[in-house]
Amino acid sequence: MRHPRGSRGEAEVLQASTKPVKKAAATALTNSVVEEAIEQGRFRLLFQPIISLRGDSLEHYEVFLRMVNEQDKDVPPVEFLQLLSDSKLDRWLILESSKALSAHRAAGHDTRLIINLSSKALDDEALVPWIAVALKAAGLPPESVVFQFAESDVINRLKGAKDITRALSDINCKVSLGQFGRSIDPIKTLKHVSVDYVKVDGSFTLDLQDNHGDPQVLKALVNAVNEAGKLSVVPCVENASVLATLWQVGVNYIQGQYLQPPTPRMDYEFTEIA
Repeated sequence: MRHPRGSRGEAEVLQASTKPVKKAAATALTNSVVEEAIEQGRFRLLFQPIISLRGDSLEHYEVFLRMVNEQDKDVPPVEFLQLLSDSKLDRWLILESSKALSAHRAAGHDTRLIINLSSKALDDEALVPWIAVALKAAGLPPESVVFQFAESDVINRLKGAKDITRALSDINCKVSLGQFGRSIDPIKTLKHVSVDYVKVDGSFTLDLQDNHGDPQVLKALVNAVNEAGKLSVVPCVENASVLATLWQVGVNYIQGQYLQPPTPRMDYEFTEIA
C-alpha cells in the first residue's frame, strides 16, 4: 500500500522525537504541562458526528481534544499533540468523555462515542480494568464507547495492541483501528487485532476530492475491511462530490467538514440524512 499524503481536517497523533539523554527530562516536563493544564481546565472536548450511509439508526460521534493557553486562546494541535503520550491525559479524556456521553444518552439519544487513545495506552495493563470501573460509575453500557488506536501505534506495539483490544472486547467495549491504510501491509495488521470499526486514513478521501486519487485504491481497502466483518469509516469528507463514490465502494460511515466540523456539543440532527 502506498504512503498517502498527510490528512487535512483530521486530528493526527504526531510522534515527537527526543534524544535518549533528554528523555527523562522531556517526560517530566510533559507530565508537568499535562497536570497543570488539567488543573487549570485548559483541555476542551469537541465532537464530530459520523454518519451512516447504510441506514444505521445508531448515532456516532468522535471526540477530539483541544487545548487553550492561559489567555484562553487555542493552542495549535501541532504544539500539544505530543502530550497525548501521557497516560494521565488518556484517563482524563475517558472520564470527561464518559460524563458528556452519559448526559447526552440520558437526554434520549442512542449514541456511541469514539475516543482516541495514545500509544502509551497500549502498554498500560491497568487501563482496561480502570475503564470498566469508570464506565460503570458513569452509568454507561460498555458498547456505547469505542476506543480508537492509530494504525502506526498498533504496528509499533503489536503485542500490547493484541492484548488491549482483546481485553476491551471482553468487557463489551468496541474498538476501532484509525488512520488505516498508511502502512505497507494494512490488511495484515487488521488480522492481528480485535476491532469492530476501521477508520480509513483521511488522505484517501482528500485525494479523491482533489481528483488525484484512484477510487479503486479506496475500494480495495474498504472491501478488505468489509470482508473482515468490520465497519468502515471514511473521514475528511469536505464536499458532496465524493458521496456517490463512497456509497458505491461500500463505505459504512462518513465524517468530515461537509457534514459538520467538530463542535463543543453533540448537536447534529441525524434525521437530516435519514
